[in-house]
Amino acid sequence: MLPTLKDGDVVFFKKYKQGQSSPEIGQIVIFNHPLTKKRLIKRINIVNTNSIGVIGDNIELSEDSNKFGLVNNKKIIGLVTSKLINLKLKNFLSKKERSTFLNPE
Repeated sequence: MLPTLKDGDVVFFKKYKQGQSSPEIGQIVIFNHPLTKKRLIKRINIVNTNSIGVIGDNIELSEDSNKFGLVNNKKIIGLVTSKLINLKLKNFLSKKERSTFLNPE
């Protein structure tokens, strides 16, 4: 499967509110890694009452539920609604002094 998102893509998301938002299989989700302090974006492939399973589009190299198990819903930050495809605007937003990155260094 080809990756839906590439490094540097700008995404828009709806903030996840437990009890008000319902994650669905196939949606792309932003969440806090269950074992580290990283934030990840992955596709949902399993939905349980209090947790989700996630999988990366590049299955062979992805750090996903195959490596760390299910993700508790409390770790969910948001559900991706769209991505930015206007390259001029994307370049403007990606300048470090004007944007916030998921994993700033």
